[in-house]
Formats: sequence, structure tokens, C-alpha cells
Amino acid sequence: MADPREQILVRLLAVAKGIDSAFDAKRNETRLPDTQNYVVLLDGEEVADTSDPAVRRSANAARRVEMTPEVQFRAQAKAEDIGTRLNLCRARLIDAVMSDAELLALTLDGRSIRYEGARMVAERGRSMEGGIGIAFTFTYVLRPGQVAG
Repeated sequence: MADPREQILVRLLAVAKGIDSAFDAKRNETRLPDTQNYVVLLDGEEVADTSDPAVRRSANAARRVEMTPEVQFRAQAKAEDIGTRLNLCRARLIDAVMSDAELLALTLDGRSIRYEGARMVAERGRSMEGGIGIAFTFTYVLRPGQVAG
């Protein structure tokens, strides 16, 4: 059995890449030239639920994990267009992620994806540069001893 975290992240990047072909897809890249449009997946953090007594009794007990990666769209456009372009990417990504059968199948119960929100940043340079980060939480089951398989 493969690592569910990695499976979710690989699929999430594939879904994000499909939103707009004008965006070059990257993973965990933070320093990118401002000459292109990018969609960047940041792996984010995960938190294991240790409240289950079985988890406290056995290091190998299956446990629920919540992972919160972020997808960022970074673009250049005219000032009057940047917000609309990034908001459209956000809306398309939310629809795509929340309805993706492969992503849903990787979650705890086939429906454990939550949209957590978005944060937009815009700056003036030679043109208007902007970015929007969209966060989702995925809940899945981690089975120690079967992760690296």
C-alpha cells in the first residue's frame, strides 16, 4: 500500500494543472521568476488524531490524519484583470477538487475533503503580479507499517 499523503498530493497537483494550461505546474517551489504564470502545490502540514485509545495502545494502530496542502496560482496581468483571473482559477479548482473521484477515493470515507479558504496577494511591478492560495483539508487513514509499501 502506498503512502496516502503522497497519493493525494500527486493527484491534487494533476487536478490543479488541469485548471488552466497557461500555468506552469510546480511543487514546493517558493522562488520563481515573475515572467511566467504558475500553479504551485505546497505540501502543507498534517496532524494525526491520537485521541483513539487504540492509537495510544499500539504504535501500529491505524489513525486518522488531516493534511492541509495549499495550491497557489501566481499570475501577471493588467491590474483590472488580475483579480478576476485568479478568482476564476480559485472557483474552478474548488469545483474540480471537491468532485474529483480519485481524490475522494483517497479520503477516509470517500467524502472527507474540506475547502478551508483562500488568501489573495497582489503587487505592482512592471505589470500587476498576483497570487491566490487555496487550502483544502484531506482526512485519510494512515496505517503505520504499510506506508512505504
